[in-house]
Formats: sequence, structure tokens, C-alpha cells
Amino acid sequence: MRRTHAVLLSAGLFLGSLTLTPAALAEGEQTDNVPTPPQVEQTAPDAQVQTPVTDAPAAVAPAQPQDNAAQPAAPNNYDLTTIVIDYKEYKVGDVVPDQYRGKSYIIAEWQPRHLPAPQENTHWAYINANYILITDDTGKIVMAKSGDIFFKG
Repeated sequence: MRRTHAVLLSAGLFLGSLTLTPAALAEGEQTDNVPTPPQVEQTAPDAQVQTPVTDAPAAVAPAQPQDNAAQPAAPNNYDLTTIVIDYKEYKVGDVVPDQYRGKSYIIAEWQPRHLPAPQENTHWAYINANYILITDDTGKIVMAKSGDIFFKG
């Protein structure tokens, strides 16, 4: 009995130390780089075109400060250029898979979701947290909006 306990204890310590061996051997080595999955590309709502800075003559008067309260804020851009569905990228003009053309994906009330009115023979579908305007007959993508448009104030 005593010998069995000693063997089991030794085996347990040996197996426990084996789990620590790869970590000790890999110390200082770089890990394998795993590529990141494709993400939905969205144009930044606050993106502005930057103009190059030029040397202005010293005689030019400084620009007058603008009153931001008088100017309306620029609307956020929720348009998507690419949509990821089932780990595959789709763009405007591509056809969505048949499974996403069913009634469970169709958005009937688009007004509370801040979506524009669908064009004739099209409907809004909610796929992977994004709103996609697709044609009724072929399922061709006409427009895509980020799901964040729902929270638009």
C-alpha cells in the first residue's frame, strides 16, 4: 500500500511538471502569429478630410473664430462598404445567401430604426447586427448600414 502511494505521488508530480515544461521552454520565443478574422469596414463618422499645411505670409490676418452653435452638426455616416456574413465578405452588388432572405430577417418597420425608406422591390434585412437593403427577387445588396444607426439620436 505504501509503495502504491509513493508511485502515484511520484507519477502525479511528474505529470504536473510536464505541464510546466512547454512554458519554460517557450520563454523568450515569439508565439505564432494568428491572422485576425475579417472585420466590417465602416467609414468613420467623424472622419474629416485633412488639408496640407502651407506656409502663410505673416501679413495675413488670423482666421475669425466660428460659432459652432450656429452651424448644424454634420450627420453621422453609417454606410458600410463591406459586410461580413458567415465569415465571408460581401459588397454592394453581391447576392446574400438564400437563408437570409426569409421572413425572420426582414425589417418591416424601418422608421423606428432610423433607416431610409426602401426602394421599390427592395426590403431591409437585419443580418449580423447590420441593416442591409436587398432586392426582393434576387437578394442583391443595394445598400448597407451599420447597426449603430438604431442608436442615432
